Amino acid sequence: MLFDLQPKTRREDLYDREAELQEFRDALNLGERLILLLGLRRLGKSSLLNVSLNESGMPYAKIDVRSLYFTHGSIPQEILAKKLLDSLLSTVSSRRAIRLRLEKALESVRGIRLSGLHVEFERKPDLAEILERINSWAEKEGLRVIIAFDEAQYLRLSGIQYDGLIAYAVDNLPALTFALTGSEVGMLYDFLGLENPKKPLFGRYAREITLNRFSREQSVDFLSKGFEEIRVEVHKGELERVVDRLDGITGWLTTYGYLRGVRGLSERDALEELFQRAQALVMEELSSLLSYSRRYGLILKAVALGNESWSDIKEYLEFKGGRINDAKFSLLLKNLTKYGYLTKTGRSYAIPDPVVQEVVRKLSLPQGK
Repeated sequence: MLFDLQPKTRREDLYDREAELQEFRDALNLGERLILLLGLRRLGKSSLLNVSLNESGMPYAKIDVRSLYFTHGSIPQEILAKKLLDSLLSTVSSRRAIRLRLEKALESVRGIRLSGLHVEFERKPDLAEILERINSWAEKEGLRVIIAFDEAQYLRLSGIQYDGLIAYAVDNLPALTFALTGSEVGMLYDFLGLENPKKPLFGRYAREITLNRFSREQSVDFLSKGFEEIRVEVHKGELERVVDRLDGITGWLTTYGYLRGVRGLSERDALEELFQRAQALVMEELSSLLSYSRRYGLILKAVALGNESWSDIKEYLEFKGGRINDAKFSLLLKNLTKYGYLTKTGRSYAIPDPVVQEVVRKLSLPQGK
């Protein structure tokens, strides 16, 4: 259903992303090697990726890179390789002949031991060799394999040059397509370095598919259809008020629909619980930034309170947290923009998510450096 809180896997549960699904499909049909799904947090990139993978009819491996990073503190090659192979084997599990030939191809890699649909390593795996074997198998089968990294910007924190590995595959393994999602768009661009002459992927072509927030009309229609689906009657005036608060951010609209329609809360209680959840979520997301510098929180607070210009934000920051030189301040602003917490239009900064803005405005953030 539209108000399911989990990432969607079926087209019928995905609202109005036909153009993006078609563009993903076109890229695969053209044999393109690198696809980027971009957009703010909570716009449904994971759902779009899931549906695209399921509808492709192609073998694929999907890895949640963010989850791996927060589980292990980095992304070791053996963990990434195991997740990749376990996922790939599961997607061909129902096609016995193809799966057996894939297993045979993988068994030629030194140190790999297969147990059903699970993979173990007797030595540190060579991920490049594994990708080469997968590519050779796919070419013989006349298939294309999709390697999907959800929240791929976390690969940059591993200490391993995964960008170089992707560059090698893009150049030399024609049966593989890499699909990468990223909420921290600036950090994903930095990791890939498509326009950085010093980076391995410099100059490579990538199909960029950007998810935008719903328009006001789409947001109201999304809520209306979701409530119709679960047979809950909600007046249009309520839908208009909710969209005024939540804008066109898919994740927040879905959460409201679930709390109001599935849980049966009143409009007021549903919004109150949504903002309570949002506060916990935003603080969790900001925790790593704040542990590095509490000034990140003060900058966001300044913008949430209506300070838009470089000078006004800096003045607020210095009033609350002490003096800071221009270069350091500009770097903090740049980082917040790369991480997707701020957007810059002309000379003005803004928090792009109205729920995050409201949460930050009401939070008591730690002060200091």
